Amino acid sequence: MIIALRSRRPRPIAELGLPLAILTSALAITIAWAAAPPPSSSITLVSDSEPGQRLTIHGRVAGENGQPVAGARLHVYQTDASGRYTPGKPMDEPHARLAGWLQTDKDGKFELHTIRPGGYPKAVRLGNRERKIPAHIHIDVEADGYAPRKVQVVFSDDPRLADPYWQDWIRKQGHPVITVSRSTAGQVAELALSLRLASSR
Repeated sequence: MIIALRSRRPRPIAELGLPLAILTSALAITIAWAAAPPPSSSITLVSDSEPGQRLTIHGRVAGENGQPVAGARLHVYQTDASGRYTPGKPMDEPHARLAGWLQTDKDGKFELHTIRPGGYPKAVRLGNRERKIPAHIHIDVEADGYAPRKVQVVFSDDPRLADPYWQDWIRKQGHPVITVSRSTAGQVAELALSLRLASSR
């Protein structure tokens, strides 16, 4: 789920009534990563029968100077086309049904085959009114020698981003906005992620 802004300061959505998911997320991800098989640089999160608009993301992880980060570990998770992490518990982020692990190749590249995620079905009160959270894909990145980074990838054509509240969130939190183009296989987008050295301040 997205970390939102209130009164121009970041505020985790855990404070908005979802503490259990936030508190258990890091532990669940760590355990799952340890149990997962060695990942490749390409993953498909959905089956052919999964509803939704097909999406391929060609990504690259680089350091601050643009050098590729080989062997970076990525945990990717998202909602389905209806905006739910699981059918029974729509906001059960730690157990997202559409989730997987990637590892960048020698050029820092990776490829994700999935669907466009849906935005959360229910609005959340943020700031002075109810707001719908933009559709997003979570990507948590770790690499030896670099500071870990967690981002929520949002879409430039999402009408929810027209709200200045979310524009401010993007600018202050540094979350990437991707632009999709159409191909015979569905939608395609490029994503560049940068990492800081662990010693950077």
